[in-house]
Amino acid sequence: MALVVGRILSADQHPGARAPSYLLTVDLGGEGRRETTLPAGDYAPEQLEGRQVVCAVAREGVTVLTAHARGRGLVLVAPERDVEDGTPVA
Repeated sequence: MALVVGRILSADQHPGARAPSYLLTVDLGGEGRRETTLPAGDYAPEQLEGRQVVCAVAREGVTVLTAHARGRGLVLVAPERDVEDGTPVA
C-alpha cells in the first residue's frame, strides 16, 4: 500500500448505498484515475470536487483518508498546500 495525494474530480451520490455516500473519481497523477466511495459526512459534492486529499492506494482499490473528529464528524486528510497529483506521502 502506498499513500499519495490525489485530486477529487467528481463526487456523485452513490445510489443503493446503505448510508449517504458519494462515488468519487480521483486523479492520482501517474497512477491514473480511480473510483472510490466516501461517506457523505457534512460535505456537499461541490465542496469535494477539485480538492486534494491523501489516498491509500492498494491493488484492491483506493481509500480517501479521513479522521473522525469529535463534534466535527468526518474530516478529510489533505496536504497543507497544493502539490502535484500523485505525489507520495512519507
